[in-house]
Amino acid sequence: MIEPRVLVVRSGANPFLAFGESPRIEIVEMLSHAIERVAVPPEALTGRFDWVVLTSQVAVERVLGDPEISDDFRRIASEARVVAVGAATRRALEAGGCSVQLIARGSGESILDRLPRRMEGNRVLLPCGDDASLEVPEGLRARGASVTRAVVYRKVPKPEDPRLDAEIVQRPFAAFCVTSPSAARWLMSGRSDAALERLKHTPAVALGRFTRRYLESHGVERIDVTEEASFEAARKRLETLALSVESRA
Repeated sequence: MIEPRVLVVRSGANPFLAFGESPRIEIVEMLSHAIERVAVPPEALTGRFDWVVLTSQVAVERVLGDPEISDDFRRIASEARVVAVGAATRRALEAGGCSVQLIARGSGESILDRLPRRMEGNRVLLPCGDDASLEVPEGLRARGASVTRAVVYRKVPKPEDPRLDAEIVQRPFAAFCVTSPSAARWLMSGRSDAALERLKHTPAVALGRFTRRYLESHGVERIDVTEEASFEAARKRLETLALSVESRA
């Protein structure tokens, strides 16, 4: 039996297949962006913070692996309550010697649900990528917190793969997944009319509601958002969708 094919477009540094291999489907993985270091102004990491929120493993790798900021970050993290988004981010922090007090799921709403409703006088450090949603910092400021949004990396789009349109049209995928809004933009931009039409009718998995909204704005008919924004959750949902499509074929 031929395994159904699914497309995964990720914009982060961590390979999907390292976390989401499957014996039931063939996963075609594409990387939409390269990760570039962003220098952090020294004043961004001064003083004492009450909370540190890390939403990705890439942010952890940047703050712990950059000799220019790692000592300041470790000091801040040792004095603050640290929030990790997802188990993988928590493991990266703990591997680097940082204790984690709270674990949130992948959405901004989940992060805010884990934090106090009143945060007057609290300072929050939020190391992130340049494309990170403003939902969390704005939500925290609405609660009275002082938020330092420290951009520690940026995502740079990779050139389009000229073979992708043909893959989508001539060997249709049973389902596809985009791991971020930037990955969704890369996939949907520059596609031929035939490829876009095919994607609109292909079941999709999105990690987060902002990614879902982007796909909706481009006419994708079925979009499932995983309960947890993790590659493992995405793989399981892709399996279900792809095998369902295959059984109806």
